[in-house]
Amino acid sequence: MLYRTIHKGVAAVLYALSLLTLSVVIHGCVGQNERKMETPTLTVEAESYISNSGNIDIINEKKNVVSVQTKDNDSWLCYKINIPVTGRYNIRLYAKNSSEKQAVCWIEDNIDNIDGRVYNVSGNMLIGGKGSDYPGFVQKDGAQLAPSTHFIKLHIEKGAVIFDKLTFTMIREHESSPVISYSKTDGKDWQLVWNDEFNGLGLPDPTKWIYDTAGNAASWGNNEAQCYTIGRKENAKVENGSLAITAIKEDLEGKKYTSARLISKTAWQYGRIEVRAKLPKGRGTWPAIWMMPGGWSFKDGNWPEVGEIDILEHVGYDLNVIHASAHSKDYQWQAGNQKTGVITVPGATENFHNYILEWSSEILKVYVDDNCYFTYKNEGLGETKWPYNKPFYLILNVAIGGAWGNAKGIDDAAFPQTMYVDYVRIYQKK
Repeated sequence: MLYRTIHKGVAAVLYALSLLTLSVVIHGCVGQNERKMETPTLTVEAESYISNSGNIDIINEKKNVVSVQTKDNDSWLCYKINIPVTGRYNIRLYAKNSSEKQAVCWIEDNIDNIDGRVYNVSGNMLIGGKGSDYPGFVQKDGAQLAPSTHFIKLHIEKGAVIFDKLTFTMIREHESSPVISYSKTDGKDWQLVWNDEFNGLGLPDPTKWIYDTAGNAASWGNNEAQCYTIGRKENAKVENGSLAITAIKEDLEGKKYTSARLISKTAWQYGRIEVRAKLPKGRGTWPAIWMMPGGWSFKDGNWPEVGEIDILEHVGYDLNVIHASAHSKDYQWQAGNQKTGVITVPGATENFHNYILEWSSEILKVYVDDNCYFTYKNEGLGETKWPYNKPFYLILNVAIGGAWGNAKGIDDAAFPQTMYVDYVRIYQKK
């Protein structure tokens, strides 16, 4: 879950804008845990807007093509889109610049939100000025979104463009993965090397955990809505034999929610990471159990080149659907080709389950309880594909909103929401 952080970024619209279907093509290749499928290309014509900023013109620049020309100041066009299926989409903006300076375009989703925030779900899409070497479109790849009706705005800033259409091509359809194997810790293979059973009372053990707030000011690169706090029992405390990480609807440091993000003070290279947890369920929540390289901080950047291992991600609008992923320079969510697996776990928000990573120099395997639903083998093609031969630390957090978590808005009435962690146990081979 990073700094998906720019993630899981283009999110809410890449999925959004899929009401109008023009054609169907066949995906050229099938990746890990994917099946062959028909891949729709969805097109939204520029002139189909339902409202606009007023400073636009409808033009017929060429025969049988209607375009929208914006003026040389901030403009926007609003579209109502019905998202039919869950999946990840590539978005292309077909436009050319009609001014001398570079134009900046971006897409806002959830424009009728009641919390007053603006959700830039595409990041900036840059169109060079007149005379620049420009191919006729710019594109972004996006994160998974669920079906719903979206009202979105295409913003054009710092320039004027002639805009023809937007197209969306599915990268990967959501599907639950089958159970493929079983996990065991008995016998002579594993030994416990680190653990926290959360049997105390009060704040998390400072000899084992650090509070991470490095990305608060930047909304963690992903338009996340929470302010992570330090040493605040309201957001992170140990009681009744569990760690409770609680997200609260309250104002702090310019954010509308507070929560906690804990990172382990120890990093491990290889082993079995086992976390027993019960997940929050409010719409807008985005809990995660994941790992980043030892010594890495959000402010260091260089993501996803450094590598990321997601043992669990869950978004509150898609209850009981659990995701595991591995991100690297060559396999990442922006390209829609990260290594990933999905499984449905009935009662994940009502009951404790074990979320497990088994990790060696040759393979990553992720389990829920005894069920392995994600496997990624080292292809032997170098660190751009396998940056996992180094120590990683563990992260436990509950994010709010963000490009993925906010895809269907945030239900303020659902708060507070808590992820409970019964224990964390790290095993390594004897």
